[in-house]
Amino acid sequence: MKVYILTDMEGISLAYHWDHVKEGTPYYRNYQNILTNEVNAAVEGALAAGASTVIVNDGHGGGSDYNLLWEKLHSSAILEKPGSSTNILTSLDESFHALLLVGYHAMEGTPLAVMPHTQSHVKWKSYEICGQVYGEIGQMALIAGDYGVPVAYISGDLAAVQEARQLLGPDLPNTVVKWGHPNGKVRSLHPEQSARQIRADVERALQFKDRKPFYFPGPYEITVRLKEPQFADEYVSKDIRRVDEVIISKTVNSAQYILDL
Repeated sequence: MKVYILTDMEGISLAYHWDHVKEGTPYYRNYQNILTNEVNAAVEGALAAGASTVIVNDGHGGGSDYNLLWEKLHSSAILEKPGSSTNILTSLDESFHALLLVGYHAMEGTPLAVMPHTQSHVKWKSYEICGQVYGEIGQMALIAGDYGVPVAYISGDLAAVQEARQLLGPDLPNTVVKWGHPNGKVRSLHPEQSARQIRADVERALQFKDRKPFYFPGPYEITVRLKEPQFADEYVSKDIRRVDEVIISKTVNSAQYILDL
């Protein structure tokens, strides 16, 4: 069994402020440790379930280095870093049995979510495919589904898990590591407890072999609503049309290119 783990950082335990997940801030190293421990727990769960290959994609942001502390990463994992946000699932293909989302967050505008956003929390207000709003969870599920690979598990805050289960089924295995509050802070599991729970939940999740990929055929009309007109200016090209002051649109034929903006 081959398992692909895609990571983000806003959905790890304790994190609730953008400075926690931003390279170069004084807080960042602490949250790198939490991220690495939670990813290691997912790797261990996958191996316990019988995985022969586990690839870990360090998918949070750009930056000049890994977010994961590679020297502390489980030695059985194969680590990769995507070259761009438009080709994030770098080596995923039809040979994989499951995609696991670790450290994920809800889409922009989600109530009681911890650091909700869709791609850029500064620039993007919403993202649609053929008139339906999706966040990063749905985007990754569709790209994986194009290869016939199902999302088999997610960890993150409660809002992220609810978003995933609404889209991918109420039985989607998950680990809720924290809960959002109206004032923007969180209630969180201790990171050690989060890691223990992730390991157990991933092992159980991979016992189920009949999860269906999330997929529907193209063409895909992509519509992005930006937060300010100047942000829309940055995207307009021969392939991307401007609908109004803050909305841009593009049509692609393959799910692999739904983030090619």
